[in-house]
This record gives sequence, C-alpha cells and structure tokens, in this order.
Amino acid sequence: MPNLPKPRLRRGDRSRGVDAFAQPPTAEPNVEVIEHDGLRWINIERPGPLDRAWLEEHFEFHPLDYEDVTSRNQRPKIDEYESYLFIVLHFPVFDKAVGRLNAGELDMFVGPDYLITIPNVALQPVEYLFESCRSSEDLRDQLFSKGPGYLLYRIVDDSFDYCFPMLRKMGNKLERIEEDLFEGRSEEVVRDISNAKQEIINLS
Repeated sequence: MPNLPKPRLRRGDRSRGVDAFAQPPTAEPNVEVIEHDGLRWINIERPGPLDRAWLEEHFEFHPLDYEDVTSRNQRPKIDEYESYLFIVLHFPVFDKAVGRLNAGELDMFVGPDYLITIPNVALQPVEYLFESCRSSEDLRDQLFSKGPGYLLYRIVDDSFDYCFPMLRKMGNKLERIEEDLFEGRSEEVVRDISNAKQEIINLS
C-alpha cells in the first residue's frame, strides 16, 4: 500500500450536527467526538457531503478509502496502511419498510490515537456504546486507557453479540419454511423462501 502522511486532526476541533440525510443540509457536519486519555473516538453516522469534507480536511486518508465510505455496496475488508487501518464490516439490521433483514455497513479508520466509526445506517450497538462512553467516566477509563485496538475490539464484539438474536430468528424462519413445505402450503412457502433468500443475499 502507498505510504501516506499521518492523519492530522486539530486538537481543538469538536463539532456535532444533524444527519444530512434525515434533515435539510446545515453548515455543520454530523461529527461526534469523545476524547479521553489521549484517545479520540469520532463517530459519523450516515455521512453526507459535509461530513466527507470534514474528514478530508482533518485526515489524509487514501482517496479510495473516501470513495469506499460513500459507496453503498462495499464488501467487508481490511486495508492496512503504514499509519492506519481501514475496515469495512457488515451487520444485519431489520428494515421495517420491507419487513426483513438488510445489511448495515460500518466503516472504521483506526490509528495510533483515534478510532473513527462511520455507520451508513443507525447501528444500535455502536450508538449505545458511544453514548455510554459519553456519559460514563468509568467506562471511558476502562475502554480508552487500553488504546484504540481494545476500543475497536469492544465495538466489534458488541456488534456481533447484537447480531445473534437476529440470526437465530432467521434460523427459526427457515425451520418454519421447511415445516410449511412438507405440509403443502406452497404459496406461503414461495413467498417466505423469497424473503429468506433476500436476507441471506444481503448478509453474504
């Protein structure tokens, strides 16, 4: 991978705005920052153009990473650079509009004194851990004092733990489809198979 200068972040910069997709555009980016013990956790949910501009102003990440952040169909991966990691992960999210699971993407930049999380949808475990760290000094001491690697581990671990009940529901759904198939309810089975297939495709 190319050698890049270390990301630059101005120590005094802290900004928190509104979701660019949920509300009309404003002059403020939707950037939330928690800083403790020399480590910064920056969370940018559903980034818009202002948020990307903020990132490009404060960090010198590879241009392809910025493209991946704005892409809606990025595959899970880890890109290793000299001074940071870029990680893309997918987690199941229930979409009420269509009544099935879809994949939520979580992009992350990890450096020596920062961790940036960029979910493209609201991911409850990330939101919950971020707000818990914001409100609890004890939790900040516990997580931030061990460095960005441990904070990354907790975010990923909490997110995977959150997945298991949804994956169990998918397994239960497949068992019901099997029962309906053997009981001759073909019309319902076709619809359920189609939904289950789409869920599996979304998460693969």
